[in-house]
Amino acid sequence: MMSILLCVKSTSRLSASVRCVATKASPKLQLYSYGDGYLGTLGQDNFDSLSSPKLVKSLAELDLTKLSCGWSHTGVLDANGSAYVFGRTHHFRSVIRAINMHRMVPFFMKFINTVGGEQAIEAFRPIQVDIKEPVRDISCGAALTLYLTESGALYSNGGNAYGQCGTKNESSSVWEPTKINIPGKSSKVASMAAGFQHALAATKEGQVYTWGKGERGQLGFGTVNVSAPQHIVALRQKKVVKVGAGFNHSVALTDAGELFIWGKLLGADVYGRKTGSDQITPRLVQTAAPVSLMKSSFFHTFVVTDDGKLWCMGRSQASQQTEVANRKYADTHITPLAIDNSFLNNRKIIHLGGGINSTTIVTDDGKVYEWTWELGLQPLEVTKGLDVVAYERGYGSNMVLARN
Repeated sequence: MMSILLCVKSTSRLSASVRCVATKASPKLQLYSYGDGYLGTLGQDNFDSLSSPKLVKSLAELDLTKLSCGWSHTGVLDANGSAYVFGRTHHFRSVIRAINMHRMVPFFMKFINTVGGEQAIEAFRPIQVDIKEPVRDISCGAALTLYLTESGALYSNGGNAYGQCGTKNESSSVWEPTKINIPGKSSKVASMAAGFQHALAATKEGQVYTWGKGERGQLGFGTVNVSAPQHIVALRQKKVVKVGAGFNHSVALTDAGELFIWGKLLGADVYGRKTGSDQITPRLVQTAAPVSLMKSSFFHTFVVTDDGKLWCMGRSQASQQTEVANRKYADTHITPLAIDNSFLNNRKIIHLGGGINSTTIVTDDGKVYEWTWELGLQPLEVTKGLDVVAYERGYGSNMVLARN
């Protein structure tokens, strides 16, 4: 930890003096990565897998502030508002092909990576994104990235097969960051989220707009795909302060701590009972206390309420044991399921991290815990020795923002 000299001038009627005291400056935040490397998503200039966090050296000189991890790429921001991305940033179909090949014939995937090298992916190492003003937030989905600037403008690039870039057209990809035109009285955005193949934005007035793939109700107003932001009329009387997006579902949090959810298999009748259908318009989630934090992974949403309790709702993962009779099928929880919060022991949660089938919880002492439907809550010992501030997961990749 670096020491700096802080000098304070004191004055009185009789004398004036300067008192200097040594103080310690907080070390800057740096990015560490580990996990599967065959997708080239670890930012380490190679396709190697790592069993423990390793510093991403190309970003080591920067003071990082924000982290977002998509299906197969990562985005970070530094203290100057510059954005950097790496991994499979634009071509989702190539990601799916690579995953399937690695499952069936991993040696063939290794051969392709050896032949193709860094040209096999869009960003083999972190590259700075060309946006003319400082970026204050970033969100990564499935080959989709959203950039929110200090002025409230929203930009996007990446895969665009369903219009998820919000640029009023459908195409294979949008390469350069392109400004999204948000309709309404004010186009300034306060919160945004990139999902699997759709996206959301909440304006500073609290109005919500969605675009992209909508076939399972994830856009909040029907089952169509749209290539430009559309207003969710059902939420027009609410002031939404934060939005989230998963694989085929979306969430919105209001200034009153109300949580709304909609999308695939989240339908409920008037009594709150599961119908097995898609939730086409936003539905209020009944909670005993206002919601203070929420984070959507690809298949579920994790929630913290003001009374310190933890909850989760969404789709659990299927699992296959050695015997077919022991196969565990996926189930969708449309109401919040209580999660044991005794591990907190008066500590505060400073970050909820998304993943595919997991949520990571970072506490104010720099510790990380992982929650899954299958294993419940577990401490992540792999981050021991790091003072973690944020932790996000992709498909096999793990990104850690920490002080060492």
